[in-house]
Amino acid sequence: MKSDVSETGNAPIVVTSARPTVVERYTGYVPPFDVKSEVEKMVATVPTKFLVGLDEIVLTDTAGLPRKIRRGVTKSRKKKIRMIEAQGLYHPAWNNRPAWIEIFVDSALRNWERGWWLKSQMYRDGLIGDVLFHEIGHHIHFVVQPEHREREDVADEWKVRLSRNYSRQAHPLFGAVLRALRFLSGPFLMMLIRKSARIEFEKGLISRAELEERKQKSKEL
Repeated sequence: MKSDVSETGNAPIVVTSARPTVVERYTGYVPPFDVKSEVEKMVATVPTKFLVGLDEIVLTDTAGLPRKIRRGVTKSRKKKIRMIEAQGLYHPAWNNRPAWIEIFVDSALRNWERGWWLKSQMYRDGLIGDVLFHEIGHHIHFVVQPEHREREDVADEWKVRLSRNYSRQAHPLFGAVLRALRFLSGPFLMMLIRKSARIEFEKGLISRAELEERKQKSKEL
């Protein structure tokens, strides 16, 4: 799939109003960092043509779900997933309500909330961005660029493209650091990245789209 994501290099990330509104609706949950601000910056890097019809991005927690829904299931890649374990949901337009995205922050950060790694913006971006860009990928697939393929695969491919676009704008020095490591370590680093990605893919921790992205990054170093 050819990407139409516009990459703007090191241009500053500017949040505008011509995008879905990011709102917080927690039920007693307190995020360990300013998730709303992070999400707004991420959304600001997505070309507006991919956000047409997307009204809201709701940051919430699983405790706020009605008990019946919390005990229910949803489907992903033809497999059932407990709603209490879901990290995000895309809701298409329905009954005069525009499309919106729901991100369960407590679930997305589960097992990572008290770690020192959350002090790193890049790590925080990875945890939240994986969920956000995947759900935006569903919107692109459903509304903007429909394809007759497995919807989770398409959403993952868009996640990779949108994440790459955001990373290049938010962390412009990271690529330079990787290239420096490549110069110092030679082909060893490239081999390590590919091997690590293959192991994660075989364990089901990353999708095929993410595997291919890791391979491509190792070639670009």
